[in-house]
Amino acid sequence: MTNYELTNEEKNRRRNISAHTRKMVMSQLQIDDQDETSLMTDYRGYYLQISFSELHPLMVFCVARGMNTPSTAKQRKLVNELNLKSILGSHAINDEVGCYSYRATHWLDKELDPTRFFEMLSRCIDEADKGYRRLTG
Repeated sequence: MTNYELTNEEKNRRRNISAHTRKMVMSQLQIDDQDETSLMTDYRGYYLQISFSELHPLMVFCVARGMNTPSTAKQRKLVNELNLKSILGSHAINDEVGCYSYRATHWLDKELDPTRFFEMLSRCIDEADKGYRRLTG
């Protein structure tokens, strides 16, 4: 059996974990918009997108905040340095839309409760705050 040949039981288990987590998140946050894979809202000064993958199963946090000016060479170097030291996710600057973003992926190997979800989200926001301050300070 290859890594992609999952039993129906395992596929259902993963689908249920993803569905449960999505439902739990929706009960904890005021969701502004959603589609089949993602939930979107504002959270602690960031645009927050939480995406789910049933197959793996994964939950991905992507937070973004506007930057007032195009990035400088120094800021792009800082992003590279932040990424070398970042364990949880990755930092980026997008000059086309004028924003800083941070993205972190978490395996959903079991169902999350609200306490664990907010612990993960808070660590993500803390890391994003650290990156944003370094780039704009």
